[in-house]
Amino acid sequence: MQSVEQFAPAPSLGLSTTPGMSSTSDAILGSTFRALDAALQARDICTHAHCQRVIYYSLTLGQMMGLSEHELVTLERGVFLHDIGKIHMPDYVLLKPGLLSDTERSVMQQHSTIGFEMLRHNPLLVDAADIVLTHHERYNGSGYPMGLSGDDIPLGARICAVTDTFDAITSVRPYRNPMSFDDACAYIKSERGRHYDPRIVDMFTALPPSQWQEVQQVASAGTALNNLFQAA
Repeated sequence: MQSVEQFAPAPSLGLSTTPGMSSTSDAILGSTFRALDAALQARDICTHAHCQRVIYYSLTLGQMMGLSEHELVTLERGVFLHDIGKIHMPDYVLLKPGLLSDTERSVMQQHSTIGFEMLRHNPLLVDAADIVLTHHERYNGSGYPMGLSGDDIPLGARICAVTDTFDAITSVRPYRNPMSFDDACAYIKSERGRHYDPRIVDMFTALPPSQWQEVQQVASAGTALNNLFQAA
């Protein structure tokens, strides 16, 4: 069994940079991420803590799966930006403390398409934009916005689907208590082949819940977002 320490991304990993990218382009991209993060926080959508945890979960899982550096860069950016489209959601939907109605849920589901449209014209974020568009697709084709299934869903989106859900169900929400890490891992496993890619679920559950809890603790003390915002 591999250890968390082997896979958890080190703060100095520098995955936010792209080989061959100029220092000016990298600085501009870092400033762009900071601006988008400020916009998200102003809308009370995505805190630093949530982003950092999901980035660490995703990069840990990506490294376990043997993703290349380029794939990890894309994964990091896509995970960070996956909810960017929510800045355009109306308050009555975005800030509702309870469960959404069917109509409200239809409005909320537009965030993935809106986020994609925000990012797709930036040549440095095209691959990340695909993750933003498809992170709510389901392996069995029952997701949105396009009803993609199986390997037609980008790999980064399939990873994000697992890690974003895992963080959501183990975090406090106004309308429910968080699951334990054991129950959350059991839930992820129960959706194998339906919501989630079986290969990713198998890799995720190869680490026991206690080790994913260690990743959460490392993430809480880490600097994933600082690295994302900094120039090379």
